[in-house]
Amino acid sequence: MNRQQFMQAMEIHLRPMDRLERAELLADYEQHFEMGLREGRSEEEIARELGHPIEIAKEALGDRYDAQTPGSDPFYAPTFEEMRSQQRGNRAARNFFTAIGLFFLNIILAIPLGLTLWSVWLTIASLSLLVLAPVAAAVDFLYLGHFEYSELFVSIGVFGIGILFAIATKWVFKAFKLITLQYIRWNQKTMKGDV
Repeated sequence: MNRQQFMQAMEIHLRPMDRLERAELLADYEQHFEMGLREGRSEEEIARELGHPIEIAKEALGDRYDAQTPGSDPFYAPTFEEMRSQQRGNRAARNFFTAIGLFFLNIILAIPLGLTLWSVWLTIASLSLLVLAPVAAAVDFLYLGHFEYSELFVSIGVFGIGILFAIATKWVFKAFKLITLQYIRWNQKTMKGDV
C-alpha cells in the first residue's frame, strides 16, 4: 500500500470523526510519511510500520466505529455532522435534565464557593485602605494636637502594607474574574451541548 492508498483508506474509515479532528489526525500521518521519506524509506515501508487503516480507525474512533453492521461500508458511514443531527431528537429532554443538574451544582457548590472567593477579595480590598494611615495620623495631629514619633513611623509602615494589599487586590480580582467568567462560559456551553 503506497502513501496515496493509505491516506485515502484513512479518509474513508475516519468519516464518523469530526471534520477538524479528522484533518488533524490525517495531517499527523502525512508528517509520518514526510519524515520517513526524508530518512530514505519507501512509502510501502512507512505504511506497513504505521499499521492498517482499519485498525487505526478502530482505535481512533473507539465507540463510533461500527464494523458489525451488516453491509456497512466505511465510504457510506455517516459523517460526524450527520451523526449529530440524529441525536438532536431528544434534545429537549437533555436540555431539561442538564438545566436541573446545573441548577443544583450551582446552588450547592458553585455559588457558595464563588461567594467565598469574592469575600476573600473584598477582605484584601478593604485591607488596602491601610494606605490611609498617614492621613489618619495627620488628622490626629491637626485636630487633636497629638503627635508622637512612633505614631508617624507606624503610619508609614502601615501605608506600605496598604500598598501591598492594593497590588494584591488587583491581581486577585483579575484571577477571580477569569475563574468566574470561565465557569459562566462552561455553564453556557453545557446548556448548548458543546461540552
